Amino acid sequence: MTLIATVVVAVALTVFALVLLSVLRAGLLRSLSGTGPERAAEVAALAGRGPLPAVLPVLNAPRLTLIQVIDANGAVVAASEQLRGTAPVVHDGEHGRRVQSDGGLPEPGPWLVEPTAATIANWPVTVVVLTSLTEFSRSGELLAGVLVAAVPLLVALASGVVWIVAGRSLRPVEQLRSDVEDISAHRLHRRVDVPPTRDEVGRLAATLNAMLDRLEDAHGEQRRFVADASHELRTPIANIRTALEVAAAHPAATDWPAVSADVLRQDDRLQRLADDLLFLARSDLGATARHVETVDLAALVRAETDRPVRGGVRLVLVEPLPAVTLDGDRDQLGRAVSNLLDNALRHATSTVSVRLHAGMQRVQIVVRDDGLGIGRDDRERIFDRFVRLDEGRARSDGGSGLGLAIVREIAQAHGGTVRVVGAEPGATLVLELPRPLVSQRSLSPRPPRSDL
Repeated sequence: MTLIATVVVAVALTVFALVLLSVLRAGLLRSLSGTGPERAAEVAALAGRGPLPAVLPVLNAPRLTLIQVIDANGAVVAASEQLRGTAPVVHDGEHGRRVQSDGGLPEPGPWLVEPTAATIANWPVTVVVLTSLTEFSRSGELLAGVLVAAVPLLVALASGVVWIVAGRSLRPVEQLRSDVEDISAHRLHRRVDVPPTRDEVGRLAATLNAMLDRLEDAHGEQRRFVADASHELRTPIANIRTALEVAAAHPAATDWPAVSADVLRQDDRLQRLADDLLFLARSDLGATARHVETVDLAALVRAETDRPVRGGVRLVLVEPLPAVTLDGDRDQLGRAVSNLLDNALRHATSTVSVRLHAGMQRVQIVVRDDGLGIGRDDRERIFDRFVRLDEGRARSDGGSGLGLAIVREIAQAHGGTVRVVGAEPGATLVLELPRPLVSQRSLSPRPPRSDL
């Protein structure tokens, strides 16, 4: 950064010096220009008092000024003493002023040459006024020398100032970089120091701390997810191992059909858990929507409620069901309804009811049980992964704590929501989906989550 700033300052100072010299030179020429007509009038005044002398007298001018009078044929008819015998300075067609070096002139240059058309004694002539620029040339050379010496000094001074200022300004940024570099996956609890100044560095430190907060939360959630998934998988595996070890130790006394049924039941549990974990992993990658079609929601709800239930519990489908169709993934929507029913049947005391409400813009699937209910503080938390509220939601009941989390993922993928509403006793869960039809675009992959 210091090198770049030094180069920029050097280029800027060089350009400034060149522009300054150009401006001074242009100003000098403007200040000395315009004397041609005045000198021509003085020469005409000499001719008015008698014949024009071949050698013109010295003019009263603040600087060395020479005159050369050229007739229409290009011959020199009069000139200053220093220009005697000198060829014409200008030729036919030359009228503009110019700066000329020695160019055969007897006096050292440079010279400002100004030709002016005039009439002397009824003869057209060209009066050429030459003004010496020697003093100004020396002043310009002196100024250029000063600038040549001053520019490197100013560049060095600017470099030092930039180095000091940039160092002080970037020191907090370097400290932030060093602090963040020291924070690893095992020390996400650490935070960077926020400077007291309310500037960009302070806001950067606050932003980094907020990012670290999110990373720590995501890392903690990921670790809890892995731990919970490992524990859930270990339970049926341990049950299978125990059953087989006991059967192998006492083969003659073993009821092998019962052992087979137990192993198959535990295997089904493993399969369901693996399916749930795979679904959530795909959901985190934004790949939950697989096949979009027109779904008859009433037929889907009726099919999902046509299932066997445990003794003492009734599953009631409230008729009539409105005719409702929407675009979505039939398998996923069926899985969401099935998970809601599994949850309700697991915790119901005697009855689970299912209703389908169709509004102008929203469709609701309402599942209600008459169990213990869900407290207000837990109505959002139950949709998190591996969440069980009490002993009534224990693993022995077959729940893994992933069913309602999957319902929420499916609802969000279809542009809908799932929530608990305040109806007691028992719990009432509402899956709400939008109408009109959900387009394929609304089921496109969502941004990946950061916790899996």
